[in-house]
Amino acid sequence: MLQLVDPDRDEILVEWQVESYLGIALLDSTGRILGHLAVLDDKPMEDEPRNRAVLEIFAARAAAEMERQQAEAALRMSEEKFSKAFRSSPDAITISTLDNGCYVEMNDSCLRMLGYHREEMLGHSALELGIWAKPEDRDTVVRSLQEKGSVSKIELQFRKKSGEIFPALFSAEIIHLENEPCLLSVATDITALKQAEKALERLAEIGELAAMIVHEVRNPLTTISMSLGSFKRLDLPERYQEYLALASDESDRLQRLLNQILLYAKPQTFQPAELELNSFITDTLVALQHIPVAAGKQVQFNASPLPLKILADRDKLKQVLINLVTNAFEAIEAGVVAIATTNPTPNHACIQIHNDGQPIPSDILPKLTRPFFTTKSTGTGLGLAIVKRIVEAHGGELSIESLAFQGTIASVKLPLVSS
Repeated sequence: MLQLVDPDRDEILVEWQVESYLGIALLDSTGRILGHLAVLDDKPMEDEPRNRAVLEIFAARAAAEMERQQAEAALRMSEEKFSKAFRSSPDAITISTLDNGCYVEMNDSCLRMLGYHREEMLGHSALELGIWAKPEDRDTVVRSLQEKGSVSKIELQFRKKSGEIFPALFSAEIIHLENEPCLLSVATDITALKQAEKALERLAEIGELAAMIVHEVRNPLTTISMSLGSFKRLDLPERYQEYLALASDESDRLQRLLNQILLYAKPQTFQPAELELNSFITDTLVALQHIPVAAGKQVQFNASPLPLKILADRDKLKQVLINLVTNAFEAIEAGVVAIATTNPTPNHACIQIHNDGQPIPSDILPKLTRPFFTTKSTGTGLGLAIVKRIVEAHGGELSIESLAFQGTIASVKLPLVSS
């Protein structure tokens, strides 16, 4: 807006001995204000149409130039961001011409993935280099691009310079460089993902096989256990009674092992419900105090002052607590097992089970939750492995630390129900 203003009240204009000024806003093509253009005079200025017209011409030219410079600056910044993302991306990124597929540019990740040097790829096409494991895939991709403008995360196979064929997720879209249509492509090597999927499938097969074997063994084992029970009613010599007791104990141990293998191998099913952690632990400890391993030992429970509500399968979480508390009882000959609930973060609750028995060696700690690893003469090595699976299935975390001056602490961190 054009203004003719008496500047007496502006200290800077007074210092410059300005008597008047004529100003106009600098507007871009969308009407956004970029700044202002003003003419200052040391005497009163006449508000003549000619002065206004001249100032408007200069303002239009100045605004156009400022807008051009801003556009160029924005373009440079955009190009710098693209260049940085292009160079630093862990995925293979290439730019090739759409008509013949010759490479214009590629990043270092692409060179590492395919095993080429830059000069070996520049000016050559993927078909020439044999990068497409199935050459017909390029025609399919080009047709999709011409129809849709882009393709996203389709699984294709490519060939490295060494001849090795590997799977990748491929995305691409058409861009224009100096008015020439080009193909911007991004490929992610998914070899490791495929291997992991196969490993999971293999583990699932092993789990099914283990479950089948357990079922096949349990039936004759049940018959053997029943027969051993019948022999106990006989008046056997003391020597044979010892043999019978040993066989019965081994039969029971084998039965427990089969039950735990089956529990570990089969998929876990959960029936989550909201429960308050402090009251849940209080109820569970009543039963725990009467198990044989708790004889002569005490449990001390320090509950969080605030209620801790979690979403959990009550039976599965009870199994976790029983296992960890039983381990703590077994670690001490007498004394107290301390259990505490805390609220370490606004979104998590924590159960800590502490015993002051002999510390666990540091090289043993990481192995405790591995299947079939045990330090007990009669252990199956599956208890803590099952506990870990249950805790993680609840979105939680199991950790065990052991030091000479503090004993052993098993911690179960679980997410709280959002209020």
